[in-house]
Amino acid sequence: MKQIDLPESMTEPAVKRVFAALEAQGGAGCVRFVGGCVRDVIMGRVAGDIDLCTQLLPDETEAALSAAGIRHVPTGKAHGTISAIVEGVSYEITSLREDVETDGRRAVVSFTDDWGKDALRRDFYINALYADIRGQVYDPTGQGLKDAEAGRVRFIGDAETRIREDYLRILRFFRFTAGYGHGFDAASLKACEALKAGIDHLSGERVAQELLRILAVPDPVAVCERMIADGVMAQALGGVAVSGRLLRAVCALTPYAELRLAGLLWPEGATPEAIQAVVRRLRLSGKFSSRLKNALEHIDYEGDYYKALYVLGRAVLQDVLTLRAARDGLTPEVWAEGQARLADMTVPVFPLKAADLMAAGISAGPELGRELKRIETDWLNNGFSQNVITKAVDDIRNRTNIGG
Repeated sequence: MKQIDLPESMTEPAVKRVFAALEAQGGAGCVRFVGGCVRDVIMGRVAGDIDLCTQLLPDETEAALSAAGIRHVPTGKAHGTISAIVEGVSYEITSLREDVETDGRRAVVSFTDDWGKDALRRDFYINALYADIRGQVYDPTGQGLKDAEAGRVRFIGDAETRIREDYLRILRFFRFTAGYGHGFDAASLKACEALKAGIDHLSGERVAQELLRILAVPDPVAVCERMIADGVMAQALGGVAVSGRLLRAVCALTPYAELRLAGLLWPEGATPEAIQAVVRRLRLSGKFSSRLKNALEHIDYEGDYYKALYVLGRAVLQDVLTLRAARDGLTPEVWAEGQARLADMTVPVFPLKAADLMAAGISAGPELGRELKRIETDWLNNGFSQNVITKAVDDIRNRTNIGG
């Protein structure tokens, strides 16, 4: 048995209150921490979300929380999950369960009081670890602690069986390998490559969420290169094949997954057609799609940066310059200097208003808009010259006076 020192986030009064409420209903040991928070503590990481599991049935969990005066929400009661809310913090509590039927996307479950059966339905050995409130670790599969200590990410039991239960586990394998693994488990990798077509059965939102999590790890390059080589990345991107030639350089310059996705797509996946295919497959939001398109479409921009700042906006220009810095091989130190200069740049303000042209003699209507746009273009192309504005307004006054 292994004993761990639980961090403060797992032993604060709110957590102890939830444990006490459940144990008052089901007896000592009926509730444990599970999954990520246990894995992270064992592997020397900062514990993330605190998830609990219990031998109590969902109705019993709700009754226990109600008896203790703890507010709770049936966030996923059909699958056994009740969320306890203490001092504004939500703790997911899931009844132990086993899969009855799966279709590659979702599962029909039945509840159990057997910790071993609950462990066997999970994806990787490192995620099938449990701990009680005293820090006693439980490893029902007998492999989780070994894998955590070795930095090994493996599917529980037969890899292909685990994947067929939920094809998202293919992408999760690569994400957890990027974040926790020391190299690839050969059997797991082989199964992911063999069953990659199953990714097509997943919703775009689920694929996008997992792909962006992969890109958000500190160093996703080796994992992404493996996904590209095995055809998994093209499967996830809706058939768009990429080389990832810019990814390593982009990752050195920015931690943002959205911009790393742009770096992953350039250049093969940066055509309008490819970008649209990726946006459609991943069901990206309008805001995300615009950011992706703008960064990739303007990477070859040449010209005055003040003009680009005015036309594109600061956020787009920052993305564009980051991609260009990666493409041109700038070091993070040199690019940091460029970011500082960009931060100091002031966006030029077009000094002319529609009211100014109306005062010069142009009536409200389509002509007013066209004239305003023409002058703005001349002003941009002539280095934001005030002389352009003055001459344009004078010409309008002369023209309208003559016309009068």
